[in-house]
Amino acid sequence: MSSQDQRVLPPELWLSIIRWATYAPPGLDVPKFEPFLGSFDHESKAEADVKAVKCTVVQVCKLWRDLALSILYEDVKVGRGVQALVEALGSTYRGEQLGRCVRRLELPYPHTGTATNTSSDLTLRILQYCPELETLVRPFMSASPDSVRYEFPIRSHSFLNLKRLEWWHYNDATRSGGINSLLDVLRRSPNLQYLVVGGEMLASAQTGNVLELPALKTLRLRRINPLFVHQICQWRLPSLVHIVVDFPLEQNALETIWQVFGARLCTVEFARHVGFLLSDQITRFLRGCPQVKTFNYFLNFTSPPPIFGQQCALQCISLHAFPCGMVTDMITAAQDRLRLHLAFLSRSSFPALRRIVLYGDWGNMLLDPRFVEFTHTMTSRGCSIQHATAGMHSCDQSLDT
Repeated sequence: MSSQDQRVLPPELWLSIIRWATYAPPGLDVPKFEPFLGSFDHESKAEADVKAVKCTVVQVCKLWRDLALSILYEDVKVGRGVQALVEALGSTYRGEQLGRCVRRLELPYPHTGTATNTSSDLTLRILQYCPELETLVRPFMSASPDSVRYEFPIRSHSFLNLKRLEWWHYNDATRSGGINSLLDVLRRSPNLQYLVVGGEMLASAQTGNVLELPALKTLRLRRINPLFVHQICQWRLPSLVHIVVDFPLEQNALETIWQVFGARLCTVEFARHVGFLLSDQITRFLRGCPQVKTFNYFLNFTSPPPIFGQQCALQCISLHAFPCGMVTDMITAAQDRLRLHLAFLSRSSFPALRRIVLYGDWGNMLLDPRFVEFTHTMTSRGCSIQHATAGMHSCDQSLDT
């Protein structure tokens, strides 16, 4: 590209164009809570395409390299070639260390194994080179967890700028402490706002020391066992307002969550999982959290509850129309589900309900006579039926006005 071509557009506009070209689909990596985003997995092809565009852009010309190099390094997954990654993150470009560009880091457990007392040294150097890190992901291992050895302790690391943590718990890894221990990482992340946890915790992994996360606003529960729930319920979470549940927990452990945190919550969301079709989780939630203002759930993935007769504070209900193709004798047929959900919404005791927000593709459902009648009924009571718009928050403070 010639210097004359570069002068046609100012660098700020080129940066905007490059950002749009390399912007991955919205998903799991924002610290701010957004309805339903976490229920849709990252598309590996889309991520690969974005990475390929970034790699191409930085090779076009010096101007584009200057503008896009930080974008290239903002999202890093530790994989093969760890030594080369360490060298790249430790290098400088135009006076700035490239590791300072990293905002999201995916760190698989095989890279923090401690088969020897130096096995994880390179990984620790990566963390040291990324002081501006905002999102850390410790993902589920697709291979057998026994393939990673933890023979020595691993050092801790402070995450002063971390806002989002996604953590799949492994008891063997936890024994090595440091960056393999959820509790150790949480204690060193004072500004954490969004926490996603999964896995099964053993009694030996629990601790009696009180953990406080002063800035945590959103807690997402993947598949965890009752012991893990017990550990979470010991934590002090003064700012917690949103809970997302990916799966109905064993032994009705969710009821413990509602008992401990229900009074302070603004939003509860049930994720897209067929487990919610197998039992009535909505009634248990409403009984445990009568002060919650906003409830989000997938219409086709949630068992329709009976009419709820107790008073509650719900002001907004968000419904997602993503289809569910599973049909068994244990699951209510789709047409019956729609009828029963509409009855629940229109006949339950929700005196404060002012808004029902529709997400996804509602298509023919909007033309269904039952839905048309439901819309008229709710509108006559002062409850609007809205389609979701960009940036609409499920726990809008304007609901109180």
